[in-house]
Amino acid sequence: MKQNVQIQRFQKNKEVIVINDDDDDEPKIFKKIKNDEDDCVMNVDIIPWMSKKTMMIRHPVLRLHNEMMEFFDYISPSDSEHKRRITAYMRVEKYLQDLAPEAQIESFDTFKTRMYLPNADIDIVMIETSCTQKQLYKKVAAQMIKQTNKFENVNLIANAKVPIIKFIDVESQYHFDLSFNQLDALKQIEELEKAFEIYPELKILLMTLKCMLRQRDLNETYSGGVGSFLLFQMILTFLREYRKDFFQNNQQDQIKNVTLGEYMIKFLEFYSDVQRKRIAGQGGNIDNKSTQDDRFSFISPQHPDHDIGHNSYKIQELFKIFQNRHDFLTNYNFKPGESVLRYLINPTDQKFSFLKPVQF
Repeated sequence: MKQNVQIQRFQKNKEVIVINDDDDDEPKIFKKIKNDEDDCVMNVDIIPWMSKKTMMIRHPVLRLHNEMMEFFDYISPSDSEHKRRITAYMRVEKYLQDLAPEAQIESFDTFKTRMYLPNADIDIVMIETSCTQKQLYKKVAAQMIKQTNKFENVNLIANAKVPIIKFIDVESQYHFDLSFNQLDALKQIEELEKAFEIYPELKILLMTLKCMLRQRDLNETYSGGVGSFLLFQMILTFLREYRKDFFQNNQQDQIKNVTLGEYMIKFLEFYSDVQRKRIAGQGGNIDNKSTQDDRFSFISPQHPDHDIGHNSYKIQELFKIFQNRHDFLTNYNFKPGESVLRYLINPTDQKFSFLKPVQF
């Protein structure tokens, strides 16, 4: 079968990555290194984030540990990228502020903490308590759809539990998600920053799992997936539970020896068998649900009467993926030098580019 070949630049002017998208279950990545005569030398299975040092690690779990750190460094936004996003955000903020001078405009979720993937949306919340959520939504939507020189692809999602406006800033081409009167959104940043201090491994787990979900179209709450804040809470709950045994056995000093590879495998196992449980975000208690159904029950740490997991109706699909990947990682005979992380994150995925543009 004729292969569909996509070529993208990769870091150095004389290197390109060639991605072969054929019918193989595990598509290969080939790296061509150009010389002056335009001849090419092929190496198989090049992973953009993986160093030669990591390839030399024999134990797959330790190799996964290194890969996750390298992936985090590779995929995290650069200073220049973040500055461009801030500029775009300030432009949108000014427009919204002119539209509603009494409103409070804030960015939240992963934008302020720089924990976002390439091409991720910028989340904004607009708060004006003199209006209801619906009133504020309609007021902004009516004006924004007219501003075709400023915004494009304006998508009004009115039927969601939390109505949002999705749009693209014309000048920067960044995607935005705008929500209204969501006071809890302002509390999320403080909670994220505090958790990152206590659990330094949380950042790397979060970025890796965000990518896993995004590649599988399971990262949007409004379409039944798991949003960034719920995923953050799921990882935080797992880390608290995982550490309990160390403290109960007076082995807390050994926590520092747990690798990211171990954390990832244990996380996948933990959420392979929790669908019939009810997790309380405040305190992290896990109990059996009073009603046994297929919905995920995760009680908001801010509001005990709000289940932030209920709208993730695709959660069973996600739990099956977690179980499948856990079984694979714990049973597969990895080859020396082989990427382990590629079996969680596929670098040949056509819906998500890992290959950063060359900086000229």
